[in-house]
Amino acid sequence: MSWGREGVPGQFPLTRADRSVVRAVELAVNPLSWILVFVTWRVSGWGLGLILLASVEWPTWRRGKRVSAGPSWWPALLRKDLRAAVRLFDTALAGVIVLMFVAYAVREPNMAVEAAWIVPVVVALSNSTIALNAFGTDNGTGFDRYLLLPLTGREILWSKTVSLAVLVGGQLGLVAVATAWRLGWAAGLVVGVEGLSLLLVLAGWGAWVSVWVPFRLKAYRFADGGSVWAGLVAFALCLGPGMAAARGDWWVRWLVIAMTGAVCWAMLGLAGRRLEVGRERIRERLP
Repeated sequence: MSWGREGVPGQFPLTRADRSVVRAVELAVNPLSWILVFVTWRVSGWGLGLILLASVEWPTWRRGKRVSAGPSWWPALLRKDLRAAVRLFDTALAGVIVLMFVAYAVREPNMAVEAAWIVPVVVALSNSTIALNAFGTDNGTGFDRYLLLPLTGREILWSKTVSLAVLVGGQLGLVAVATAWRLGWAAGLVVGVEGLSLLLVLAGWGAWVSVWVPFRLKAYRFADGGSVWAGLVAFALCLGPGMAAARGDWWVRWLVIAMTGAVCWAMLGLAGRRLEVGRERIRERLP
């Protein structure tokens, strides 16, 4: 079932109860939902409420404003991208995982350090949908507006990277803070370095994939398209920072940041030029 031509629930002739039923079915038929419920129950019983909270259009749904646009002083492109990103179930799943980890850190005095290394990788992979498909939440008309702006292809992708940094960086920052509070500042710094490396990996590889294999992302749905190979490469790349955090010395961790930063900068430039040359092809994939 589709939410309508523009992918906005308010434009589809459904009552509030109908939308709740559709959303509940969407969550129930996805195997990730049941895995998340089981893991959350094992970590913290009251954490199950976070899953229910993530499935509700909150906080101003009564007045028709489904998602907060963010502070008024945020740049317009950043507000638009964040508003679209938080409507995706993949991104919501990443947020719930972060809250589960925070609950675990608060509840468990003897928190396993391995969890602090693994969770950032899981969070990064959960956000890979929006990272590898930066224009997926823009319909064809929205993509056309980008081309009317006095921006180069690199600058357009840079605006997407800033939005990704705010979204994913905020989540990984919470993981680092919770780790530092429970295991000490050294462990928190390791997780922070790992999170920065993961963010650079997603930004660089995501910019390249976004201009080659874009596809439409629907609001309040899990992603159901995209390149399998691009996802596998993203998975392999994200394992690097995780392994460096788990077993590497400090010079290895800083080397990973330097390498991912250089690759990210190069990929943004190449993808920006590809965006300017192949904009008609991208436009065809975003009906």
